[in-house]
Amino acid sequence: MTWTEKHDQFCLKNHIPPAAKLLWQWLIREGVAEEVEPDLSEFNHWVEKHRGKGYAHNYLKQMFNVLVENRVIQTIKQYSWKVFKLIVRPLEWLKPRRKEKLHNPNSTYKTPTPNPSKSVDDDIQQQHILSNQQLMSESGIHFDTEETEVLNRPQFEIKAALLLFKLRGSTEKINNPEGWVRQCLRRRYWEQPRNYGAICQHFGGAVISLEQMELTP
Repeated sequence: MTWTEKHDQFCLKNHIPPAAKLLWQWLIREGVAEEVEPDLSEFNHWVEKHRGKGYAHNYLKQMFNVLVENRVIQTIKQYSWKVFKLIVRPLEWLKPRRKEKLHNPNSTYKTPTPNPSKSVDDDIQQQHILSNQQLMSESGIHFDTEETEVLNRPQFEIKAALLLFKLRGSTEKINNPEGWVRQCLRRRYWEQPRNYGAICQHFGGAVISLEQMELTP
């Protein structure tokens, strides 16, 4: 799949920054509508080669999240801050669904052909959402399944947010747990040095990757 004028139009309509657009173009080369495992550091090396300077890590993560928020990519698993298993969605998938017209009894009706792979993907995504919802509920935090911005995040992020929630004093000190967790996930609080240090101290001072920790709140 190649970059087209329709991709440019989508970026303009959804206010996607140039850096995020460039990342999208690079990811398309990795593969579309299939599971891929890109390394964002390789993208940064490519940018540095042609631009003279790569992007700061935090800014690069922000641009990645812009694509996630616009449904351009769906993360399946996160191995580190820069390596993911994900799917780059085709542009057609991003278009708003048209409202179906009322059935005309005089017209020929064709039963839509089911798509088994889509059904499997939907089931996996729903199981992921329900699993994260249960984790939240066990800590006294409740989100409806429609809250996909929160519940569709990688599970290690959910566990990191819940652990920080516990270390901050839980409901004894946080009056709006759901709002706090939402902001924690959006702003990735666990990456802030003080919070990361508190998590490491919780595990006996060992400084290792959060993805490898058993982040049990």
